[in-house]
Amino acid sequence: MLEHMAVNDEHEVLITKQDHFGNGLVKVKDMFVFVKDALPGEVCKIKITDIRKRYANAVVKKVIKVSPNRVDPKCPYYTICGGCHIMHELYQNQLQFKEQKVRELLEKFTGLKQTNIYPVIGKNQFYYRNKVIFHGKGKQLGFYQEKTNSLVPIETCIITDQELNKVYHNIQKFLISNSKNIISNLMLRKTSLGQILVALEGKIKIEDLLPYLESASTIYLNNELIKGEGFIEEEILGIRFKIYPNSFFQVNYDMMLALYQIVIQFYQQKKYQKILDLYCGTGTIGMLVANSVNQVVGVEKEHSSIVSANLCKEENYIQNITFIEGKVEDKIDDFQDIDSIIVDPPRSGLDKHTIDTILNLKPETITYISCDPATLARDLKRLLEKYDLLEIHPVDMFPNTYHVENVVFLEQKGKAF
Repeated sequence: MLEHMAVNDEHEVLITKQDHFGNGLVKVKDMFVFVKDALPGEVCKIKITDIRKRYANAVVKKVIKVSPNRVDPKCPYYTICGGCHIMHELYQNQLQFKEQKVRELLEKFTGLKQTNIYPVIGKNQFYYRNKVIFHGKGKQLGFYQEKTNSLVPIETCIITDQELNKVYHNIQKFLISNSKNIISNLMLRKTSLGQILVALEGKIKIEDLLPYLESASTIYLNNELIKGEGFIEEEILGIRFKIYPNSFFQVNYDMMLALYQIVIQFYQQKKYQKILDLYCGTGTIGMLVANSVNQVVGVEKEHSSIVSANLCKEENYIQNITFIEGKVEDKIDDFQDIDSIIVDPPRSGLDKHTIDTILNLKPETITYISCDPATLARDLKRLLEKYDLLEIHPVDMFPNTYHVENVVFLEQKGKAF
C-alpha cells in the first residue's frame, strides 16, 4: 500500500514483464512499479523515484541477474536523451516486444484473442532516420531531454542518416567559427536520391553559413527560401515525390517501402472503382495504388503537401487521382459510393465523426495505417462493429523506440470480396 513505500526506497526485485513503453514491470508491496531500462527475467536492485496513487516509478541501481536479451547501448547519450527507449534490448527481442504489444492492446480494446498478426518487419537498427530536428541554446545544438526543455548537446545521432550527421557536424563547426550567430532550431531531411534539405531558425548571417552547406540542395532560413527550388525529391517504386519542409513523409525509407508494398499488393488483388485516401500527406499511397483502381481521392489539411501531391501527379502523368485540401472531419461528409477507404491518421487516431461517417459510407474494405497501436486498437473497437479484421502487419519504422507502425485490413462483416 502507499504508506509502505517511499521515494528513494530500494528493493531487490524480479522483473516480470515489459509495459507498452518498454519499461520493466514488477509488483512491490501490492503496487505496480515501472522500472526504466529493466528487462523481463532480470533480478535488479531498484530505487523508487516517484509514487502515484496506483503505481510507482523506479530506476535500476544494479542488475544482479542480467537478461540474455540485454545489450550495451551504442549511443553515449542514450540514458539522458530520451529519443530512444529500448536500445538496451537485443534488436530481435525489440521486434518480439512490439508484436506482443500490438496483440495485448488489440485484446484489451477489442476482446480479440486470435488475430492474424504477422511478425514485425524490421531491418536497419541504426542510421535509418532521413529526417531529424535539433534544437539550439547558445552555441550548443542537440535534443531536448524527454518531457523537458533541457538541452542535451549531441555530437552524433546514431539513428540518423550518416550524411545528415555530416551536415550537422558542419553546422556545429560554423557555430564555433562564427560566434555572433545563433541557431534556435534546425531541421535536416534527406532522400534516397541523395538530396538534402536544411531548414534553420535563428539569428544567422547566411553568407557565412552557405560555405558549410555545400551538400544541401535546398536551404530555408526563418521560413525564407535561401537556396534551391524549395523542395527535395524522393522516388518510390518509380514515382517521384516533392518534399517541402512541412510535408509529411515517413522517416525510414526501407520500412516505408515495405509498408507501401503491403498496401499495393492488397489493392492489386481488387477491382475497385473509387478509393478514398484520408490524411493522404503528399499523396504517396494514393498514387502508388492508382493504377489498380479507376479513381482515387486524397484529403489532406497541410497546404504544402497538397501542392506537392498535385505537382507529382502531373509530372508522373497520373490522371485518375484528385486531391482536396482540408481537414478530414470537415470533408468526409462530401463523399459517397466509395469502394475502399485508406486512413493514415496522426498519432491521435480518428475522431468520432470520421468513424461514424466511414461506417455510414460502408466501403467494402478499410485499410488503416497507424503509428500508435493504442489509438489504433481504440478505433478498431468501433470499426469492428461492422467490419471483420483480416490482417495486421506491424512494421518497425522506429527501431530502438517503443513505437511501431501497423497496416490493418478490414472487410465488411458477412461478405467476401
